[in-house]
Amino acid sequence: MECTFYPHSFPSISLLMMRNYKSAYKVARRLRGEGSQAESSGGCVGKLIWPILWKLCIPNKIKIFGWRACNDILPTKGNLVKRKIITDDKCHICTRKVESAIHALWDCAAVQDVWAGSIAKLQKGVTDFSDFMQLMEHLVDRLSIEEMELFWVQCWLIWNQRHCVLYGGQLKHPTSLNKRAEEFLEEFKHAQVSLDGKLREQRIDDAWQPPPPMEYKLNFDAAIFSGQEKSGIGAIIRNDKGEVMAGMSAIGPKVDTSEEAELLACRRSIEFAVDAGFTRLVIEGDNSNVMQAISSNVANYSFLGNVVDDIRHLMSNLQWTTTSKIRRGGNKVTHVLAQHARNLDYDLYWLEDSPPPAMEALYQDLILL
Repeated sequence: MECTFYPHSFPSISLLMMRNYKSAYKVARRLRGEGSQAESSGGCVGKLIWPILWKLCIPNKIKIFGWRACNDILPTKGNLVKRKIITDDKCHICTRKVESAIHALWDCAAVQDVWAGSIAKLQKGVTDFSDFMQLMEHLVDRLSIEEMELFWVQCWLIWNQRHCVLYGGQLKHPTSLNKRAEEFLEEFKHAQVSLDGKLREQRIDDAWQPPPPMEYKLNFDAAIFSGQEKSGIGAIIRNDKGEVMAGMSAIGPKVDTSEEAELLACRRSIEFAVDAGFTRLVIEGDNSNVMQAISSNVANYSFLGNVVDDIRHLMSNLQWTTTSKIRRGGNKVTHVLAQHARNLDYDLYWLEDSPPPAMEALYQDLILL
């Protein structure tokens, strides 16, 4: 089924820019409760889990781990059996229950001992959660930001210990794990003290800048994958407040040169923007030759001239457009999305949402505005 999305239909405040994530989450839960049917974790409640998680001051690898746990895509025995990789789905520690994310990190008898020694709000009470997303809904109402950070660090340590035991290691005492979680979090926060200051020292020429009011900026980038019969294309559309309107991580054809990859990415990105209903665009890329070629009126007789002509034709059909060259340092979001296509089997599109693979780069762009 094909749908057309128009810019005026997007919310005025994106998920990424929300000032109070927990309040927004509670509103989403209330709206879900008022509906005739409960939404899945992919609905409005699920969409707010990632912004809450991303706001935490914990390592990115733990944020990704948390996102995978909430989406039930951790390599648990239960999931590996479903994928026909192994045949035994029982937890290798308690040997009684199927190893799912909620069991491995919350319900297992060995894990209960860890949570029993944690802070009061994390000590085990309710145990009948159907999945990890349901547990998160419960904890969001109970935990402060700092307590949520401790929770995820502890989950990550528990997961690592399970792998250690699987390959012959010994279970650590629950007190040791709880102490390590607190120490790990303190060490990480101490190391992050100067991070924001260093980011702000970045040259203004390297920083992404928003488009004029009432306009939208389309950034694009390409990636060439050595040894693969494909390339990667990344695109992001943002408004004058830096809010994400749409994003794409797509598979492109095999190419021979970076200029060919960038031109094909430019054409594909503009087509994506047009299909999504955007007609007033600042088109921005980091390849000088490409940006000069598409903004020039001079006929292009190179072997890529037909692609340049296609791009110019697409631009001529927009209500308003201009082009802009940006340094690679300011184009990190689309660089990440283009690289993300390396392991994709199909294209990914985000509308009214911020692409999870590029959340760190989006955050860095925002704090530099």
